[in-house]
Amino acid sequence: MFDSDCFIAELNKKQDTAWLRLYEEFYPALCAYASKLTHEDAGVEDIVQDCMVGLWDSSLSFPNVKALAAWLYKAVYSRALNLVRDHDNARRLLGGYTSELTYSEEMAIELAIEETVVAKLRLVLADLSEQQRVIMNLSIEGHKVREIAHTLNISENTVKMQKKRAYAVIRERMGGVWGVLLPLLSLFAGK
Repeated sequence: MFDSDCFIAELNKKQDTAWLRLYEEFYPALCAYASKLTHEDAGVEDIVQDCMVGLWDSSLSFPNVKALAAWLYKAVYSRALNLVRDHDNARRLLGGYTSELTYSEEMAIELAIEETVVAKLRLVLADLSEQQRVIMNLSIEGHKVREIAHTLNISENTVKMQKKRAYAVIRERMGGVWGVLLPLLSLFAGK
């Protein structure tokens, strides 16, 4: 289980265990967030790594994980927009291409929330039993109970029971974001 107070204390002291946990908890979601902002995959890992190294090299400290996440998403947002601006400038110089890409702060926050929720769902799914995880992944991909039962060579009732148990774990671990999560399940299948 993730102990956020211990993590923040270690991060503020620049302990190596916190560096590893920082990458585990934030790197995938921040890369996906940067990719959505830039509409490309090239360069997003560099953006996120630059932000994380900048954080590590700085003397910043954070009172909690929420403040850390806000700082990271804002840093990635700024660097991603700089990349978009630089690419637009290069295109204009090379061929008169003009692009009006505007991102509102609200859109950036929505993308950040979406990526955080999906990243947390991945962690929760990883903690399910193997059978529950397989059933949930197949469900997320759009397979029906009958198809899942046939694929796994188990009864439909077993599929239903395992889904019910998995949903209970997800609801418990995801807390208030469960309502936000349901519409994202179809998006999660493609990631």
